[in-house]
Amino acid sequence: MSAILKFKQSLILAACLIPFIAIAANKPAPPNHIDPSLTKEALEQQLGWIMSNDPHYLCGGYYVEQPFNYLGDVTNSNAIEITSDQTLFSQHGTSTLTGKVTVTRLGQQITSNIAYLYRDSATSKLSTMDMIGNVHLREPNTLVVGKKGRYDFTTKAKSLIDIFYRTVMGDRVAPKLTPNQKQTPRILPELTAWGEAHEFSQTESGIYELERASFSTCPPIHPTWRVKASHIVLNKNTGRGHATHARILVKEVPVFYIPYFNFSIDKKRKSGFLWPTLGASNQWGPYLQTPFYWNMAPNYDMTLTPGFLAKSGFQFIDKFRYLTSTSTGALSLNVIPSDQNFAAFQRDEPGKILAANPNPSAATQAELTRLSNDSLTRKSFLWQDNSHYNDHWSSHVDFSYAGDDYFMRNFGNLNELTQDQLLQQAEINYKGTNWDFTGRIQAYQTLHPVDEVNVDNQYRRFPQLSLNGDFPDQPFGLEYFINNEITHFTILNSPGLSSNQPQPVGNRLHTQPGVSLPLSLPWFYVNPRLQLALTDYNLIDNTPNNSEHRALPIFDVATGLFFNRDLSFFGYQFQQTFEPQLYYTYIPYRDQSSIPVFDTTTNTLTYDQLFNYNRFTGIDRIGDANQMGVGISSRFIDQASGLEKVRVGVGEIIYFANRLVTLCDSATLCGDYPGNHSNYQRLSPVSGLLSYSVSPYWNVTGNSIWDPVTKQIANTTLSLHYQPTTDRIINLGYGYARGGDVASGVPGNDPSNNLKVSDFSFAWPAFHAVSIVGRWSQNWNHGHLQNLLYGLQYDTCCWAVRMVGGRAFTTLDATNNNKPQYNSELYIQFSLKGLGDIGSGSASGLLSTITGYQTSFGQEH
Repeated sequence: MSAILKFKQSLILAACLIPFIAIAANKPAPPNHIDPSLTKEALEQQLGWIMSNDPHYLCGGYYVEQPFNYLGDVTNSNAIEITSDQTLFSQHGTSTLTGKVTVTRLGQQITSNIAYLYRDSATSKLSTMDMIGNVHLREPNTLVVGKKGRYDFTTKAKSLIDIFYRTVMGDRVAPKLTPNQKQTPRILPELTAWGEAHEFSQTESGIYELERASFSTCPPIHPTWRVKASHIVLNKNTGRGHATHARILVKEVPVFYIPYFNFSIDKKRKSGFLWPTLGASNQWGPYLQTPFYWNMAPNYDMTLTPGFLAKSGFQFIDKFRYLTSTSTGALSLNVIPSDQNFAAFQRDEPGKILAANPNPSAATQAELTRLSNDSLTRKSFLWQDNSHYNDHWSSHVDFSYAGDDYFMRNFGNLNELTQDQLLQQAEINYKGTNWDFTGRIQAYQTLHPVDEVNVDNQYRRFPQLSLNGDFPDQPFGLEYFINNEITHFTILNSPGLSSNQPQPVGNRLHTQPGVSLPLSLPWFYVNPRLQLALTDYNLIDNTPNNSEHRALPIFDVATGLFFNRDLSFFGYQFQQTFEPQLYYTYIPYRDQSSIPVFDTTTNTLTYDQLFNYNRFTGIDRIGDANQMGVGISSRFIDQASGLEKVRVGVGEIIYFANRLVTLCDSATLCGDYPGNHSNYQRLSPVSGLLSYSVSPYWNVTGNSIWDPVTKQIANTTLSLHYQPTTDRIINLGYGYARGGDVASGVPGNDPSNNLKVSDFSFAWPAFHAVSIVGRWSQNWNHGHLQNLLYGLQYDTCCWAVRMVGGRAFTTLDATNNNKPQYNSELYIQFSLKGLGDIGSGSASGLLSTITGYQTSFGQEH
């Protein structure tokens, strides 16, 4: 006979099922053995595992969750439905339920062969419940099976014996299911954990204990890895758990042992140790780092990483992150208290330098002195901050500092602009309808390694204030604009430069108002513009003339035509455009040789630079000009998608007068000096560009500069990118620049100074679950390797392993016949999906050099 009992109290599921959700989702470790009476086939059947050859299921199968069938109306969350084939009911003693006993609450179920309900002899209230034989506890995405169990209605204590379970991992749980969905069979997400435990018990609310427990995310047949632990405690009140005598087994062979392991049991951020990092490098030797994560507050956290580097000694890294209503940022501190490797370098390097150069320059001697005075306490600091206060105001901080000239070479973990220039900048910005303002403090820490080519210190802006206004759509179609800037420049002397060789410092005030009259038709545009550049320099006792003034009118006019036609290629419809452009500029000559150069260089000629009025960056030089930029470009636009398939362009500048304004006075100081022949040519080099999207997967880009005087290419770049899927990538690149790779002691016009670099990189699946990556970059004119990267990854549904290594060119060793010097890196990482990554650091820095590559290592499929 079937019996239905309904109680107006939450008895079973809230107390008995939820603990097992925590067990599964929070990674308990495995028992000593699987019940030998339970065959693999029976285990699969109990867990709902279905074998499949469908390649979509990486583990060779999937889990199916059976429907939650129930009879009565359980829309009341406090109602419990109990059914059985036979029931012996007692109002005061023991009630016995036999056959298929089912306890259901809103689709959550407990089933067993036999259940005994015990009542308190004094109050006749239910006191305990024993479940015996084939006990199943189920809710959406979770199943727990045991031989027997007990629940105490008074103390809420519960226990089960000989259990195994499966559960969907926390970040893969499906959205909340409706009652109708719960009564339909479902295929579960692929990353599902399962395991066993000899005994489960709970004596306090939210605290659960397991004896001889296991955990794995591999399929239940032939699991590649499992975790076993003698004792596990899960505290849902704190979100933490701990295990004692935890072992990681691969193919049932123990490979790792942790006597005590504290871990998180949910997705919330919590304090605790992370997986240690083991590895070796040519800079550090073998090393060990043990990060500790400190969840200080919901919007603050810190990662403290003590470590030991075999060559250098102890290391301490502190990374602090913060998030407020207006700001997000991070600070990082890296300290090596007594670097023994650096002590050996400090002792041996001066002898090598002096042996190669017995009469060192003043700069080299100064760098040797800096090296001898450097502290053995190595350190670095990084601060980055982005703040948005409202729709108009924002600020940004990017500050990097290294304690010595060699820190980047040895540890290289700062956000450097270049290897030898560390940016130190803070700015505040305002953007309005017509006005924008920037206040900036900017400096660069220049590193001066004694065994590398010397790099001069850069000017510091302390401060720089700019205010720009733009007023379009004024009467008669005019547009008014103005750019204003005031900057105070200071500089620290480069090594070897004495105080008797002062460099100009002081204030620069610049204002540049202008007016334009933009006119346009669908097929034609013209934009004449007139500006007046007014600049005033107030220098501080470093030049014969402490005050410099410059006033320059600037007139330019940009005009162009736009033609288009429809055409068809291979059944595809395109719109082809034809866009000739003319850009005339007139700026009269003003002698600017007495004006200091604070932040100005010559622009590299490109197609876009043909249509720029100033051939210099910055405002310390405004070049005289009487010239016409001529360019013709054409585009092919796919009419179906609107995407640009092809863009080609070619152009040059026609000069009507010689260029008299130069960046410096002689060839020993820079390349743009009065005698430079390029300032007397009537035609500029021809600039061309190409962008061709062969398909959504193929893309070719190229830029080239051809000098009509020398009849030679001045520089060119060509790249090909192929990426049909996220994990299939091929990149080919070549770069050439005449005089772009000058070697020490070689005349500037020598062909060996021409930069010639090729670059090939790829990422590709080799065969099932195996993928490879690689990069090879070669400097052909100096005949040395530039970059080398190689990697192999094996990725399955429940575990992954990868090895990534590489070498990167750093410098030519002047003390050893200009022998190339390299930094070498090697990373070996394992990922047990559901537990985390174990291995030697992160290979992300190396892999980021492959254009388009996005790592999927350790990610749950």
